[in-house]
Amino acid sequence: MKVKERDKKFLSALKRVYHSVSKAPASASPMEVRQICTDLIHEAFSLTNIQIKGSEYLPYEKNSIFIYNHLNNHSYYTEDEGFQITLDSHFISSMVLYKYYKDSGIRVVRHSLPEEKNHRAYYERLKYIRVYAKKFLPTGLGEDQIKSVNKTFYPKAMKNLKLGSGLVFSPEGNSYKTGDSPGVFRHGIFRLACCMDPQPLIVPLVMANFDKLASKDTFKCEIKPPFRMSDIGITDKNDRNLPQAVASFNEKYKKWVSVLKSDKKGFESEIVQLEKRVIEKKNLDNLVVFYGSSTIRLWKSMEEDFSESNTLNLGFGGAFIGSLLQHFERLFTFDAPKAIVLYLGGNDLSLGWTASKIVEKIKILISKIHRKYPISTIINLSIKPSMERVEQLEQIIEINKAMGVMSKENTFLKHIDFFDDIMEAGKVNPRYFLKDGLHFNENGYNVLKNHLKPHL
Repeated sequence: MKVKERDKKFLSALKRVYHSVSKAPASASPMEVRQICTDLIHEAFSLTNIQIKGSEYLPYEKNSIFIYNHLNNHSYYTEDEGFQITLDSHFISSMVLYKYYKDSGIRVVRHSLPEEKNHRAYYERLKYIRVYAKKFLPTGLGEDQIKSVNKTFYPKAMKNLKLGSGLVFSPEGNSYKTGDSPGVFRHGIFRLACCMDPQPLIVPLVMANFDKLASKDTFKCEIKPPFRMSDIGITDKNDRNLPQAVASFNEKYKKWVSVLKSDKKGFESEIVQLEKRVIEKKNLDNLVVFYGSSTIRLWKSMEEDFSESNTLNLGFGGAFIGSLLQHFERLFTFDAPKAIVLYLGGNDLSLGWTASKIVEKIKILISKIHRKYPISTIINLSIKPSMERVEQLEQIIEINKAMGVMSKENTFLKHIDFFDDIMEAGKVNPRYFLKDGLHFNENGYNVLKNHLKPHL
């Protein structure tokens, strides 16, 4: 097996995590050790390619149950004595929960076998909830002992949830390759959710490629809409319909993993759906087309907000300017609309581009649109400030100003700058955002609506 430098550095970073946790000072509390782990895991994943989708679905309630399909590690990422730091669960704790909640949550970890000295040394310092796993049972351990220990999972898990911590749990009881994932979901975690009043939210996290080398693939995590068991008609842990409900959810999860794994064409699955939307609306009069990234895609009240027009939402999540250019001809197959509303450029900041380069790319797309639709008004929405992009506020301001100048020089272009409305006392106002600090909530979209409506 040919190992690249990135893989060597990643393994070295993982070994640092192991040694720092297992050899943490005896005086360090479990919370302090978890913080050490969280910080070093974050450093380790900075050496890899990662993708987190669906952050807009993260609930405000951090005391939710975060479930995931548990994946194998690649054999190369092995510590001394065969120990492996589980990449997917550590990723969830550090790169999702801590990032958005400043709390890495409580994980559920199997008990160590007698010979697994490194496994024991590591997890004993983290003090997570421990259970016996079917394929990892010490010799001579009786069934009654196993059941007795595992039954403590329920009160421990509920206690932590009631205290406000998120619970990170895989319903499978085993790990798999991405192509075989997920395994069969056990019912325990879903029964637990039914035991609490109110029922906690269950947040599905779909994982892919954590069984691959970092140099070969992107580690992917997609957050799906949260739900309560009552949302699928289950309010009692002994409901006879619970097994079938879990089985149906299990099948849905398999499809999610398959899509996440196989979608190597960027936004292909989303573009296919947008093409269908175009066919449905392309012949409507008084058409206003919205084109851009998640700020457009997630505008759920768009039709209601602009009821005097026929709106066509062509937003797709995570779109870069290059993505919008690439798919323009494929999606814009209709006659000249009344107006085309754009939101773009924010995601391109993550590429390390300068403000002037982003402005240049925006101008290319606008020119392309104008050539095809010379009689249509083009409306460019300014890039919003956000907590996620605080370090890039100066760049955002520069881009917005440049687009304002361009609009004054071209009668077909209008630039709407709502930047100041999202700020308060020089800081980004969180009242306009979802939990992820990036995407607008209803308050944020009201700002957009009020700015845009006079122009439509």
